[in-house]
Amino acid sequence: MLNRSAFIVRYKQPFVDWINEADPSPGDTVTLGNANEDTSVYLTEYEDEADFREWLKLNHESIFEELLNDWYTDPDLWPEDRSMKMMDKWFSFEFHSVVLDTGDSPIEDDEIEA
Repeated sequence: MLNRSAFIVRYKQPFVDWINEADPSPGDTVTLGNANEDTSVYLTEYEDEADFREWLKLNHESIFEELLNDWYTDPDLWPEDRSMKMMDKWFSFEFHSVVLDTGDSPIEDDEIEA
C-alpha cells in the first residue's frame, strides 16, 4: 500500500465537444467513450475527498492546462476560461484513498535521468 491517494479524471461531453471543435486538422470525431478509454490518474497525498477538493481549487489551473495539453499542445487552441467552474463542467474526478502497488519493481520517476 502506498502512502498516496489517487484521483482519476473523466472527460464530460463539453470537453469532448471542445476537442472536436478545436481540432486544427479535422478527421475522425472523438466520442465521449473513446476519449475516456485511457484517462489520467494522479497520485496525491490527501486522505479524504474534501481535502483533495480544496487542493484542486488551489491547483486547478495547472491540472486543467495539463489536460488540455494532452489533446492540443498549442495554447492558442485552448479556451480562455480555465476556471474551477469550467473545470467542473468539463471533467469529473474520482477520488480513491487507497492505492495498492502490485508491482515487484521499484517505483521510478520517468522524468529523472539516471
